[in-house]
Amino acid sequence: MNKLKSVNILLKLSLVGLLIHAVYFSDLPQYKNKAIALRVVFYPLAAMLTYIVWRVASRKNRHLAYPYPVDIALTFVVAFDLLGNTLALYDKITIWDDVMHLLLSIPWVLVAGYLLRDRGYDKWATAGLVVAYGAVTHIIWEALEYTTFVRSHLVESLSAYRDTIGDLLLSLIGTFIGAVIVAQYLWVKKRKLAEVERSDRK
Repeated sequence: MNKLKSVNILLKLSLVGLLIHAVYFSDLPQYKNKAIALRVVFYPLAAMLTYIVWRVASRKNRHLAYPYPVDIALTFVVAFDLLGNTLALYDKITIWDDVMHLLLSIPWVLVAGYLLRDRGYDKWATAGLVVAYGAVTHIIWEALEYTTFVRSHLVESLSAYRDTIGDLLLSLIGTFIGAVIVAQYLWVKKRKLAEVERSDRK
């Protein structure tokens, strides 16, 4: 079993444990007004999405390698966010939510960069698509949060505009950081792999 597969399994098991805790102890204060119902539905889907897409695609291409980096990145984002809820870090640490919006946006958008790196676009065009993916998905998430619990919660609704704009701004900064990583690191790695392949053919 390779290391990436082991990491992926560990993250999946961790997410299952966190989800079980959130469901069975949903009355705990750290789960109140945190859109846990949305997370319980969406997070397993995010964790299974890579496998489902790969399974369908591999029917046409039996030699299609499993994209462990994509699966790990998606599962890490949702598991780490839920861990913050489980440990009540969003309540105990004032800036925790801001930090998570910034940092978790990076692996989230690296998924798009990884999938687009071999599509024939130049690196900065790919970076632009990564930013578009990040911006759209973050807006969708904030809209879902608002419709599922913010608008019906008296305290949360009072600061909804300020908090949402702040969350979107921090997520966008993280998205730009991820896009730069895609344009620089992934392309350097891709070029080096191509050079290795050319040298092997010689």
